[in-house]
Amino acid sequence: MHPAFSVVFFTTATGAGYGLLALLGVLGGLGFVEPDFWLGLVGMGLALGLIAAGLLSSAGHLGRPERAWRAFSQWRSSWLSREGVSSV
Repeated sequence: MHPAFSVVFFTTATGAGYGLLALLGVLGGLGFVEPDFWLGLVGMGLALGLIAAGLLSSAGHLGRPERAWRAFSQWRSSWLSREGVSSV
């Protein structure tokens, strides 16, 4: 199996972004991480940046920019589209 780089990047980047959000929430909620503004700002910015980069790569997976909207409209037939819609 040889998946396209954009699919691998989408899966990895969005997984890392959502994982970082969950980790910050759980560790902050349990008191393992001190409530610090800059840690929260950098952590949220990095997580949202990873998620946005992954979603943009999934939209560009079709190869032609004018068809990028189809990356989210074909959710009934495409697993990549379903992941993109659920990520948004």
